[in-house]
Amino acid sequence: MSWNRLPVPPALSWRRAVPVLLASLALVPCAAWAQDPAEPPPTPTPAPVEPSPAPPVTPSDPADAPARRKGWDFQGVPILNFNTDEGFGYGALAMLIDRADGTYEPYRYSVLLQFFQTTRQVASHLLNIDAPRFLESQWRMGLDLGYIRTRYSPYYGLGNTAERIPEWATCDDRDALEANPDVCPGNPEFRGLRYYTYDQRTLPRVRLNARRELADDWVLFLGYRLRMERLGLRYSADDLGQSGDSKILEDAAAGVFDIYPGGLSNPLTERTSELTAGIQYDTRDVESGPTLGMFHELSLRGGAAPIGSQFNYWGATMHARFFHPVVPGYRRLVASWRGLLDVMGGEVPISLLPLYGGLDGKDGHGGVYSARGILLRRYQGPVKLLLNGELRWTPLSIEPLGQQFDFTLAGFVDSGRVWSDLKFSEGGGFKTSAGGGLRIAWNREFVIRLDYGVGITEPTTGFYLDFGHMF
Repeated sequence: MSWNRLPVPPALSWRRAVPVLLASLALVPCAAWAQDPAEPPPTPTPAPVEPSPAPPVTPSDPADAPARRKGWDFQGVPILNFNTDEGFGYGALAMLIDRADGTYEPYRYSVLLQFFQTTRQVASHLLNIDAPRFLESQWRMGLDLGYIRTRYSPYYGLGNTAERIPEWATCDDRDALEANPDVCPGNPEFRGLRYYTYDQRTLPRVRLNARRELADDWVLFLGYRLRMERLGLRYSADDLGQSGDSKILEDAAAGVFDIYPGGLSNPLTERTSELTAGIQYDTRDVESGPTLGMFHELSLRGGAAPIGSQFNYWGATMHARFFHPVVPGYRRLVASWRGLLDVMGGEVPISLLPLYGGLDGKDGHGGVYSARGILLRRYQGPVKLLLNGELRWTPLSIEPLGQQFDFTLAGFVDSGRVWSDLKFSEGGGFKTSAGGGLRIAWNREFVIRLDYGVGITEPTTGFYLDFGHMF
């Protein structure tokens, strides 16, 4: 799995996080090796009489691309945040890359490690291994292992017309809620601080991908996913949980979730095990930050009892991505856009309602992976349509201490919608947001992304720290 597809904590937004990003960049001298650990760093001495030939540049490299790196690279940044509900968060994300002699594209091996947790039990621990030429074969293998605990996972209702009334879950007087979590002084409409949330714990989360080139730019990919979920649908008084039902329990009582015999239990356990198969068409020049080309995908997936799934369901994903310079020949100003349609049927469990399928498997609609500026998972349903457009400009590239840094400014428009069933008759229109941000690419594959989004169809905003381009 490539770097721009790696999973990260789902909501490092300004409401939850104060990331120490600038301080982490100061760690560049001590957190990175030279292009080859066996070679001394370059010096301004004259070239030898018979210089060694430069590393070969593949046809996909832009003419002004820096020399290909060799050997090992190590990058990492700390993650720190604080949130009243979740406590003090601490951790780090690190990436180790083996580039060998520089002729491997995008590299020979990569290992990504993420450790993140808070003092109130929120956690996101991940291990990802990517081998584009696994054991020198034609297969690209990817393994992703994770444990994720989200204490307050959002649920606002099913479908594109799901209503969110802020007063129902808003209270400025936390001290009053500690005495009685059902009553908020000055807000008679208050239903509970946790009305729109549930506790979600994923252990384990396993992803295994296998890809092989078929011909030219066509790639076959196969995958396996296993997720064990534990959903806490009620909060205790210590967590300021209301005595009445939450939104998800109200929907269950109204018959929205008809795949659970006898209704929802608390806690609710869900096990999904699925197989995926698909085909990709990939002409991108640079995988981690394309400036030219296309990347399309068509895939099918299914979960069933014979492979260990608690639910029988199916899914299909069409995903198209385009990248091209605005000015021919000038690859520092790139227009990029994508369209994604994901459809699910059968027994679709609650834990899969926010998720898109395919190789990426991110979530939405709303948040850092789908619609920046719209609340995380604001709209959920078995059918999802997503449209994103970005204009990316890279005005500055520097190479301090033998490291490569590219600084990219981006403007974006995100839009999409969901449907609660396969009839496609639901209204509500498209949910749209817009904004801008900064990307810092460190040795090409390690991309730090900061975005600020503003909702156009609803009055919400968000500031996000993420790793890797959105697409």
